[in-house]
Formats: sequence, C-alpha cells, structure tokens
Amino acid sequence: MEDFHVFINQYLAKWKTADVEFIADVIDEAFQGVEVRDGILSHYGKELSVTGWKQAFAYFEDKKMEWVLTPISILSLNDREIMAIIRATMTLDGKLIETSNLFFQTFTNKNGMWKLIRTYEANWYYEYINTGHCLVTKKSNLKKSA
Repeated sequence: MEDFHVFINQYLAKWKTADVEFIADVIDEAFQGVEVRDGILSHYGKELSVTGWKQAFAYFEDKKMEWVLTPISILSLNDREIMAIIRATMTLDGKLIETSNLFFQTFTNKNGMWKLIRTYEANWYYEYINTGHCLVTKKSNLKKSA
C-alpha cells in the first residue's frame, strides 16, 4: 500500500494543477462512475468522466480558484483494490465555497499503474464551525457538545 500513498499524493497534486491528461490516463477503460446531485443519480463511463474533468478545468481556468482536496480515508477493499475517500471543494477569490463533493474512488493496480475503476460522487452542502473543527450539514440540527 506504500506505493499507493505515493500515487494518491501525485494524483491529488495533478488534480490541483488541472492536469487532464494525467487524470485521463489514470481512468481505466472499464471505469464506472455514479454521481448524486440534488438526489438524482447519474451513471457514466470513462468518456463522460474525461469530458467532465475537461469542462470543469476549462471553466475555472481564468478564475482565481484553488482546489482544496482532503483525503478522508484510504481503505484496502481486497488484495487488488484500494478506495480513497476524498473531500473536494475550492476557494474562489480567496473564499471557501459552501459546497463540497465527496468522492469514493476505487483504484486497482494494472501492469504497475494505478487505475481508477469506480467512483461514487455526492454533492454536500456544509457549514464550517471554527470551534471543534467540525463539519455539519446545513439541514442538520446537530449542536456542538460540551
């Protein structure tokens, strides 16, 4: 798993620099993606995934935007697959936006290269609470415990 940690750091760095060629190379030909946005499920493959990355990178190309990528967890699913859970958000004009996407990305090693084979992506609205560094959904009525 040590080589996966090296890979995931490189993957996140390339994501931050909008390196669509690297991302496209990582996505496996048999890739399967699911996105949940506003309660609606969308299923897509490699071609639509690469198109989505290109559109997102192009849209923000001339804006004062910076990706904020936070690895939440790395889980070994079995002897061939590793899942990385990543929270992705951004700053625009130096201000953190109010939404995040959670990515549950499953990778496998094929011929010495890590390949993205599955993604589940969900849009997430949140508030940041400075005391306690806790993320709470806006619709939640959770309160900070003493």
